[in-house]
Amino acid sequence: MEETLLSAHSEALSEIEAFCDDQGETAGLEKAWEMIKQDKNRVFHYLCDSKGVILAGDMKIFDIEYTVDTELRSIRIKDKDIEEIEDILANLTFGQPYLFSELEKSDIYLAASKLEDRDCILVSGYRSNKIKNYRTMLINGNRALIVTLFGCMSIIIILIGRLYMKQQKRAMKGQARYDILSEFSDTVLFEYDCLDKTLVFTPNITTLFGLKEIGQIRPFENDTDFAMVHPDDVEKVKNLLSTIGDKKDEIDDFVIRFKDKNGNYRWVRWMGRLVRGRLGTPQVFLGKISDVQDEMTKEQDLLEKASIDGLTGALNRKSAEAKIGELMQNKNCKGYLFMIDIDDFKTVNDTMGHAMGDLALINLVKILKENFRKDDIVGRLGGDEFIVFMTDTEFAADAEAKGAEILDVLAASKEEPHFTISVGAAAYPAAGQDYENLYLSADHAMYVSKKTGKNRIHVDNGTVEKNDEK
Repeated sequence: MEETLLSAHSEALSEIEAFCDDQGETAGLEKAWEMIKQDKNRVFHYLCDSKGVILAGDMKIFDIEYTVDTELRSIRIKDKDIEEIEDILANLTFGQPYLFSELEKSDIYLAASKLEDRDCILVSGYRSNKIKNYRTMLINGNRALIVTLFGCMSIIIILIGRLYMKQQKRAMKGQARYDILSEFSDTVLFEYDCLDKTLVFTPNITTLFGLKEIGQIRPFENDTDFAMVHPDDVEKVKNLLSTIGDKKDEIDDFVIRFKDKNGNYRWVRWMGRLVRGRLGTPQVFLGKISDVQDEMTKEQDLLEKASIDGLTGALNRKSAEAKIGELMQNKNCKGYLFMIDIDDFKTVNDTMGHAMGDLALINLVKILKENFRKDDIVGRLGGDEFIVFMTDTEFAADAEAKGAEILDVLAASKEEPHFTISVGAAAYPAAGQDYENLYLSADHAMYVSKKTGKNRIHVDNGTVEKNDEK
């Protein structure tokens, strides 16, 4: 048997080397294998690299990465023997074929030769009659079925055969994936079938991320329960799954929020790779999910620190204007922009010192935050000038009442130093349909407060013309 195997192996090796020499660098291994794939004397061939990944051969089925390890396991070769074979393949050099004589006791005969100047190994093998591959068993089973049915209608036999082959294909495909996934018990893995449009996670997602039990998900069906994903991220997930493969086949920084059993959201990062079929059609998207809650929290803290005025704790000018601009993007946005200036602040600094001046600024922001709502935006423009955008407010009377409230709180305050403020407020969008014009209207309203005696509020509701004098 060894002579038959080595003869067929040498013949196949010569054909591949001749083909590669003729084609040069453009030689395709799939085409090379097609030349020698015919089963002569029940000898099979396949091409793999030194890592054991099958590059071309009958074992490379279902368009997923197949390995020598997987093939040997399917014919019940022991783990110890597999490890020795993998070591031999990894260290195989160009030259004489290597005969795996240690497998003969299992009725398996293998020979391997490395191609010159390529990370490519030709593996030739022979299975005795005691071992049959899965495909042969299936064909023989169908033939036995045809004989047993004694001439049933051919169309019925074809339908039954196709159904049976499809079921076995899915079973074998699922087993191969299960073998891979089972190696990562401490990692949450996911699989998206691009053809069936179904998404599944490994069961340990419930323990590692504290989620409720999750079954198979069909993201694009209307009645799909996507409750474990933050509502703002659902469309993001659907967009990823629907466009994967359009621009790139790998995803390494896709971050969304998952909801745990307690209703809290945690940031997670998806990393994955698309597996394509022989014709380039997307087949399955496989990857893993990792918890990045701590990383995102630290990043958010840094962003917040960069947007806060270090002295007062109010938003700095750039951040305040950006947040107000975001609110204005909503066509239903209504509100009032307040401009606030400390009266005679230079006198406070000159007579009491800059430390007391800083304390006045800090106390003012504290009062503004305590008396405006949480969703209102409080920012420092610079020096002793501040802005507040009071959202969801339509009536000038409400804005004027809020300004008067702030003035009363300051008047009753026992904190040192004592000071007063002048306040101007302008209605959005009536007094200005963009931030720049609204700012000018609020600044003019504050100027009116200063001019008419200070320690007061003036509201521009957009119905009166502004005096150009300032």
